[in-house]
Amino acid sequence: MNFSIQSAKTIDEAVEKALLELKATRDEVDIEVIEEPSGGFLGLIGGKDAIVKVKKKMDHKDIVESILKDEEIQSVRTVLEEKAQEEAAMIEDDESEAPSDEADKGEAASEEALDFDYLDDEAMEEMIREYIDRIMGAMELAYTLSVDFRENEIDVSIDGKKEETGIVIGKHGSTLNGIQIVLSAMVNQRSEEFRRVIVDCSGYRKKREQVLKRIAGKTANKVLKTNKSIKLEPMNAQERRIIHACLANVDGIRTRSEGKDPHRRVVIHKDTSQPS
Repeated sequence: MNFSIQSAKTIDEAVEKALLELKATRDEVDIEVIEEPSGGFLGLIGGKDAIVKVKKKMDHKDIVESILKDEEIQSVRTVLEEKAQEEAAMIEDDESEAPSDEADKGEAASEEALDFDYLDDEAMEEMIREYIDRIMGAMELAYTLSVDFRENEIDVSIDGKKEETGIVIGKHGSTLNGIQIVLSAMVNQRSEEFRRVIVDCSGYRKKREQVLKRIAGKTANKVLKTNKSIKLEPMNAQERRIIHACLANVDGIRTRSEGKDPHRRVVIHKDTSQPS
């Protein structure tokens, strides 16, 4: 339970009762006085107790998580993830990292899944803006949003103060990826053709790409020196594709993906098919 409504002779007493039920302190809650106490006639007849609503404060991470776990959105994700898994099972070439993998979970729309009407670009943009506004508005963050439609891609760019938008990005882009996955599912349930959705915030994607390329280069050099394979940290498919593409033409180096999402990772190893 995130809130408690209590009544008592005084506001303080009602608040204390609510804090006890919520197992929280005053610093951890917001207090709303629904009704002030009154003593009644001569303090004896017709008096009313104080009524308060005490609600636990949610930090920004909790707010984002609650939106990503929206019931309707979850139903869309579930159906589309199942379809994505079926398609992934048919793909044997791990190194190619085709678009229909976990980074775009739910991006391959299933017309049979849920009954949604198709939207034109104008209505699609309105839906995207409303969804992003739910997230940013819930955290009370000022932002600007651009939505660009390309042939088979929709680029969604969120901009704001870097010290505030960090929570939207999350560690290694984890929250941003979650927003992208959900938005991709929503878009492709309402699109006649598959459309790849890329969500960025304060230019994070480009910066992350440069970091991944440096990691790929350094790791490849280490593999060539030691002749030992190296496993990178788990990444989403979008990031794994960057690693694969970066090392695709490096002599003596091969890459593959192994493991299951969300722990799937790139393994960089020496190309044993070439003479040493």
